Amino acid sequence: MSVIQFTVGIGLKAPIADGVYEVGPFTVEVSYPSVVNLGMGPERLPIGLSTVFSISWEDVKGEDAKHLKAQSYHRHLTIHKALDAINELFQAYKLVRVGHIDSCGVRSIGIHDTLFYFSSIDGTSSGNLNVRWRGDRFQSHGASPHDPFGTTALAATHIATKTLPVARRYLRCYELLEHGFYSEAFIIAFSVMDDLVQEMQHNLLQLKGMNAKADRDSLLRGIKENRLKLYLGPLLKITAGSTATELWPQAEKALEWLNRIRNNIAHGGFGADYHSAAVGIYACIKLLHTLHAANVMVAEFPVEFFRHAKLTAAWTLNPPAWVPAGAQAENMDFDS
Repeated sequence: MSVIQFTVGIGLKAPIADGVYEVGPFTVEVSYPSVVNLGMGPERLPIGLSTVFSISWEDVKGEDAKHLKAQSYHRHLTIHKALDAINELFQAYKLVRVGHIDSCGVRSIGIHDTLFYFSSIDGTSSGNLNVRWRGDRFQSHGASPHDPFGTTALAATHIATKTLPVARRYLRCYELLEHGFYSEAFIIAFSVMDDLVQEMQHNLLQLKGMNAKADRDSLLRGIKENRLKLYLGPLLKITAGSTATELWPQAEKALEWLNRIRNNIAHGGFGADYHSAAVGIYACIKLLHTLHAANVMVAEFPVEFFRHAKLTAAWTLNPPAWVPAGAQAENMDFDS
């Protein structure tokens, strides 16, 4: 049985005394160094805005060591276990200091809150060093040192506009995913899809001659069990000529999976993890894009956005068979 250890620098500081804490099966050491050396020389950490955690645990089944040694995307997944342990610690401090200055800024954290992280197996480095912040050594290759990749030019046409309204709603889901709010990311993704599907059916029923909104409301609200399955199955066949499964063969399985996870969160008291949240967001986006491509609703996504949805879902633990993998996930297209 191996011991896994992660050292993680977080761009957030809570009123936690430095020391060692037992967090369930994890041992978490908290420290506040001003300088770290990641093999590229000393790097100054943001004063008052960073914390370094050392998280260790026994790898009872050997799965974590196996993933860390893998040459595939699996080597990047075990970090989420370490982040979950940090979140357990942060939650306890937030719980007793809600509204207090000590809790300002304390929240759940995710992969995009990390300044750096690296891991070891039985004290031997796994070779996975990830640095998301380089202090004063960062070199710009763009026109501005603050925008090294030229994002400003790409964003200009979307400032103070209403472009890509559906994609904008799903941005919130990825913000939540990136910062550790997994259940919230899933529920919002599901709710947005649910709202848009209902709106679509209102429009399609009106085109079929059901002009009174009260009549449409009565019909749609009368469907209480397996609502999305019926909205996107028999009802869509009547209103648009095709079911979602005829448009995307995996739609029925994806909907069953979405409903199960959603009910577990909403009614079963279970929380989503990173993996189910990432897959859930993709499933919702894929369904909406399928309906958009069939011209039954307007739900436009940039192809780069869609590719990101595919990749984040594909690079998870045990994704469902309907999630694209390999080249399908990596292709810059809407076909998968």
